[in-house]
Amino acid sequence: MVRKRKSGAVLAVADEPMSSNPYICHSCKRCARKRKTRYLPQDIVFQFLSRLPAQLLHDVVRHVCREWSLVIRSPNFIHHHLRNSTGGLIVQDQHSPRNGFYVEMRRGCLEICNFDCGFDGLVWSSCNGLVVFSALNNFNTLYVSNPLTKTNLPPYRTRKGDYSALGIALVEASMKYKVVHARGKYFFPNQIAVLTIGLDKVWRHINVKHLLLPNESLVICWPLVTGGYVHWMSEYIVLTLNVETEIVRRFPVPPIPNVRGKYLAMDSHLSFVYNSDECHMDVWQMNSITGEWTLLLSFDSKPLIHTFKGMFPEFSNSVRPLCWLVARKVLVFSDDLDRRCWIAYDVKASLVQLFEFNEDESYHFRAHVNSLVWLK
Repeated sequence: MVRKRKSGAVLAVADEPMSSNPYICHSCKRCARKRKTRYLPQDIVFQFLSRLPAQLLHDVVRHVCREWSLVIRSPNFIHHHLRNSTGGLIVQDQHSPRNGFYVEMRRGCLEICNFDCGFDGLVWSSCNGLVVFSALNNFNTLYVSNPLTKTNLPPYRTRKGDYSALGIALVEASMKYKVVHARGKYFFPNQIAVLTIGLDKVWRHINVKHLLLPNESLVICWPLVTGGYVHWMSEYIVLTLNVETEIVRRFPVPPIPNVRGKYLAMDSHLSFVYNSDECHMDVWQMNSITGEWTLLLSFDSKPLIHTFKGMFPEFSNSVRPLCWLVARKVLVFSDDLDRRCWIAYDVKASLVQLFEFNEDESYHFRAHVNSLVWLK
């Protein structure tokens, strides 16, 4: 089941008569005294609010009363809400990136809502609701923002290079975010620079020459962030940066001979998804500390293939996994023939949910989670 809602749909709650508004505050003593009702204990209110979507909390619930607003803005609540949030997908029109969509799974149903990013730029990386983006007319200047709360940091100038080779990650020990920028021949990094948000004014360089990187042309995807690690993948090796220690290590690719697949971020792990045969796909995951690969799961891809064949008679069994919508459970796929038709596939229950966008537009996407995180 797919539910589509406009971003303003949740605002209808605030326009209802007060008697039918489910977001009337009965929690704080002041509001309960006005309505001559009993107030709810603070811990119950905390748990109730933490189960609501971040967009609803920001757009509606924080305006209900001062006490609720203080709870929602507290660092403890923001951290708790983020820890219990599921990921989603930001989808942007490449020609008008401010107006996009946010795709997520809620209670087993696919939800798609309009999403105003608050800026005219493409998102290159996301971490805990914070994104790194560059303006369409100035690729060499980076911005860090929370597109939900519309809070922005001052811009940072990048070094000249490939602006898409960017990542943002959190150092949990210090609770500081770092932006990582890499450049190199054939898009494989032989130079890496790091900037700590709120501390650094200039980029710090990390030496990777000792890793003996290959000189031949390599086809890779953009860097993937998993927890406190940033990964660059090629056909032959994986480079992994520990953002806390700022040490780069070279790891092997999955032990699968002559098989091409797709690297995807999966919570705190790097994963590799590929066709093990015509009707099944395997998922491997990498330990970011040791570089060891293990087979995580195998799943039946026949329902996925049958859905695409029903839509496209010329379908050639070629599907692309795009990202994990729910880690280890729901993958998003697209057909190589039509990039605007996507499927959310529950790999454990073999359930298919189809969603499409305007066929006249071209789209840019990044894995993302809506959050209330903000930076000073």
